[in-house]
Formats: sequence, C-alpha cells, structure tokens
Amino acid sequence: MKRAGYLVVVLALLAMGSAHAQGIADLPSGARVRVTIPDSVRQAPLIRRRQILIGTLVQATADTLWLHVAGPDTLRLPRASTAVQASRGVSRTRSAIQFGLGMGIGWLALGYHDAHDEQTRQRAVTLAGVGVVVGALIGAWSPYESWRRVR
Repeated sequence: MKRAGYLVVVLALLAMGSAHAQGIADLPSGARVRVTIPDSVRQAPLIRRRQILIGTLVQATADTLWLHVAGPDTLRLPRASTAVQASRGVSRTRSAIQFGLGMGIGWLALGYHDAHDEQTRQRAVTLAGVGVVVGALIGAWSPYESWRRVR
C-alpha cells in the first residue's frame, strides 16, 4: 500500500511541470504574461497582499516592463518589484492529468486518514482511483491556463 501512495506523489510532482530558467529578456514581444505586484491591502480574506495583471508583453528593459492589458496604452511596471510568469497555454491533457492527480491524492488522503483495517484502506485506494478518473474528466472538460515562472 505504501508503494501506491509514493507512486501517486511522484506522478503528481511530474505532472506539475518542470521549472525553466528562461529570463524575461528571452521572452518574445507579444508573449502572454502574468505579473504579480505587491499591494498594501488584501483583495479578499486569506489572500496575500498583491495585484495580478495578465496581458501581453510589449517590451522588457533592465528596469521596466511594458505590458499591454487593454486599450491602446501600455502599463509600465518596475521589474524590481514584480514576479513574472509566462503562459504555457491551455492544454486539455495537462489540465486532466493535474486535476485528476490532485483529486485522487485528495480523496486518498481523506479516505486513508481514518482507515484502521485492510478493508477500509482498500476502499480508500478505490476512492482515490475514482477521484483520478473524475478529476481527469473535469480537467479535460474545463481546461485551464498554466504558467511557468520567468526569472
């Protein structure tokens, strides 16, 4: 049983994607980016103090990012106080794998938490399998955009 748990964790880590050390200067003009800037107040309870902007990269210099969000004008953002992520696009396969593994691990954790005998553990593993399938269907039906960090 422990091997199945380890296998699920390893698969989840692989599905999350690899980190790329691509710099902002390497991004082409017109790339879709998500920029996080610090803010003085929270936008909602339990959310960090930050603003998130999604737009098209116009230009990046040593100290400034030019971002096109909407309308004819561009925003200028200081690079020192921003975190930038580049879009990896929308993928039904990636969304299905990530959502399925996340749901399977979550259901396995819930079921295994109170499992005291072999029969209950087996039900937890079966529930995790159902979670993987249901999560994969949801992820494929409603894919989402994934992001990679840019330094």
